[in-house]
Amino acid sequence: MIQVLTEQHFTQGDVLEITRLKKELLQTWMNRGVIVLGEQNPGSGRRRLYAALDIVKLGLLRRVADLGVELGLGRELADEAEQLLISGRGVEWEYHLSIRKKEATHEDVKITMIGSSNMSPLNLKYGGIIGDAREMLVARFTEPFEGMGFFNRRTSTWGSEERPIDPERRTALARAGVYAEPALIFPFGEVVNGTLLQIAAKCQDTLPALDAALTRIAAGKAQRTRMAKDES
Repeated sequence: MIQVLTEQHFTQGDVLEITRLKKELLQTWMNRGVIVLGEQNPGSGRRRLYAALDIVKLGLLRRVADLGVELGLGRELADEAEQLLISGRGVEWEYHLSIRKKEATHEDVKITMIGSSNMSPLNLKYGGIIGDAREMLVARFTEPFEGMGFFNRRTSTWGSEERPIDPERRTALARAGVYAEPALIFPFGEVVNGTLLQIAAKCQDTLPALDAALTRIAAGKAQRTRMAKDES
């Protein structure tokens, strides 16, 4: 598995097709050493080749760049993905990151991992929320202080899932500067695993078009329907 991830046989064209990076930006990153790849200096007269692991890392970095977040975070996430994949642990599809930018407040970027378990190395590093990010309220990300005792602006009833905001507490805390802050949601697991599947498809042939993928889904659904009818 490690050898498959680290074998360098993908061209720059493959990288650009899978990551949708701008060619000039990829070249700039290579020249500046923005991210460490398997082959840093291919040598004069020889074209650079990329490994699957390189493409995953560049895919993560591209999406961090799209968000306008410091590229240092992209390098950090790329390194985390590399360690998980090389170790054989893999990355859960459902892993998401909540990223809170603090560029104008002289504070570090705050990252929280959302996943099905709090035992992941990423949870241990960033701190985590157990659950499915796709089913959580937006307030869970923009109001991280809601579970912090005194800063809790919501009412709570034992055994009830509903926790409406208490207007008086919200007003009082807002006057003291405690209120919702923006957060970016980053689909870490989707990017890593989706990129790996694109790479696998590329190895088989050319990347399938969207209409071909939809046709394959429809065919699979029709086959399962026929099988269910035959069994009944």
